[in-house]
This record gives sequence, structure tokens and C-alpha cells, in this order.
Amino acid sequence: MRRRMVAVLASLALVLTGTACGSDDDGDAGSAQKIKVGYIAGPAPGMHLLLAQERGYFAEQGLDVEAVPFQTGISLSNALTGGSVDVGVMGAVIANFPARGQGKVFLLNNLEANIQQIWAAPDSGITSVADLRGKKVATTTGTAAHLLLHVALTRNGLSLDDVELVNLEMPAVANTFVTGGVPAAALWAPFDGQVRQRLPEARQIATSDQFHPDAAIAGGWVANNRFHAEHRDALVKITKAWLKANDDIVTDQAGALKAACPRLSDVMTAEVCTQIYQQARSFPNAEWTGYYTDGTAADWIGRMERVFVDIGALPTYVEPDTFLDTSVFTDATK
Repeated sequence: MRRRMVAVLASLALVLTGTACGSDDDGDAGSAQKIKVGYIAGPAPGMHLLLAQERGYFAEQGLDVEAVPFQTGISLSNALTGGSVDVGVMGAVIANFPARGQGKVFLLNNLEANIQQIWAAPDSGITSVADLRGKKVATTTGTAAHLLLHVALTRNGLSLDDVELVNLEMPAVANTFVTGGVPAAALWAPFDGQVRQRLPEARQIATSDQFHPDAAIAGGWVANNRFHAEHRDALVKITKAWLKANDDIVTDQAGALKAACPRLSDVMTAEVCTQIYQQARSFPNAEWTGYYTDGTAADWIGRMERVFVDIGALPTYVEPDTFLDTSVFTDATK
């Protein structure tokens, strides 16, 4: 009896050992590799991630992706650097923290063509960007809205020194503007909805798309340095799942948004989600291949980085190819 019990216990130990190995984060045969992906809870940065989750495209690649929402690119970048997430999906901040050596960009999502906007109050006398001279303009400094404001002023012969910048968190930017606290605001969707509802006479005087490519605002995916160095194969798998989601978005945007927008129900309605994403500019997979190989993707990131340097949000400019790994996308499309 004693020998029989020892044999049973030994067999049980082998089973438990095998089970433990099978759930390893790196993934053994028959198990999914677990990856924690932080993302900005909005349609433009988050759509590909949420759609690929919803339609099982990560699972097809043997990945178990946990999506963790964040409110700002700065907090997400800090989490990425600290290692609490493996990969981050964010907006223009992809040209900031990675340029400091904190992470590698390996994938872009879209251009946020009309998501960033500049608004003027109805009785302000402001009808164009040139009219902002000497006026108070509310925005959140160091963000894509600040980036747009800088580029728009520069293209009109002005600089940030020609306006009185009021730095607020974005919800306060919109509220201060609609209540008459400032005559102008640089913000991003969905806060334009608050303007349209509460101050319908307000005038939209600029969007990022008007100043393309100088104000090209591209969001994308960043891996922390450790994960990029040790699990590059997983980044290729993420990109393969992204390619399927992107193809869905390009060929059937209405269906893709209907599938993924409910995943953002905690922060916005599906209608608002759809409206916001329609203000972004998506590209077919074949077009993206060209953008990675001909330097367009690096150029977009470089333009954002230069603006961050100009506005004091980044100390120095470094060449994007030092923190942009285009080979991940190339390998995923082979």
C-alpha cells in the first residue's frame, strides 16, 4: 500500500509540474503566450487592439493578450518603462518616450487626421489661426493637441510666444472654453462633442489634417526594451493579428466599428466611438508596407519628435531609426 501511494504521489507531481510549465508566460506547446498590453482607451489608438481581441486574431497567433486601459500616454509610458505592461498602444507620445531610450516603436495604427482641433469662441473675433495672436489658448501641454497648436501657429508666421498658453487637463480645457474662460482651445475628440453641444456657435479653425504632413499625428505600438529584446517573435505575432484587424477596418469599417466600439462602453457610447474613428485616416496593409520601407513612417514619427523638442517636451532630437523597428512589420508580412 505504501509503495502504491508513493507511485501515485510521484505521478501527481509529474502532472502538476507539466501543468505549471504549460502556463508559463513564454508559452510552451499547447499554451498561449501571455502579454499585457496597455492602451489609451479611445478609438484611434485602441481600435486595432480591441478588434483583434474581439475577433480572436491574437488567439490565432497563440497569444493571450490582456488589454489594460490608461487615460494618458504619459502614464502608460511610465508603466511601460517600469515593466508593469509589456507593450503600450498610444498616440503621439510614441515620438517622445521611445526617443529617450524608453521602448521601441514597432507598429503604427493610423493618422489622427481630424481628431486634434483648434476652436474659437463665437464672440472672440477669432476666425483663423492668425487671429490667435495675443489671445489665451487652453490646451494640455506636451500632448498631440499642443503639437497641432505649435504647427498651426508656425505655419501662420506665429509661435507659442505669440499666445498666452493656459495649461489644463483636457476635460478642464473643454469646460473652460465652453464656459467662457478662454477665447480659444486646442483639444481632441471626443471633447469637441462637448463644444458642439454646449457652445454650438463656436468655430473650428484648424485640424491636424490641414497641416499635413507637418502636423502628422500617428499613434502606434511600443514594446518596452526588455520585451523587445527577449520576445521579438511575439511582436511579429502581434503584428500579424494587427494586419487582419487593419484589413477588416479598411474593407468593412462599419462592421469593424460595430464589433469593437462596445469594448469602450465604459468611456463613450458606440455612436461617439464611431464618430471619432471616422476622423482618423486608415491605410490598406499594402500601403503600410510602402510606408515602412520608403521612410514615410519614420518621417511621421520624426516630425512629431521635432515638435516635441520645439515645445520643450523633449530635450533633444534623435533619429527615429534608433527607436523604430520596421523589421517587425516586414517579417510579419513575409
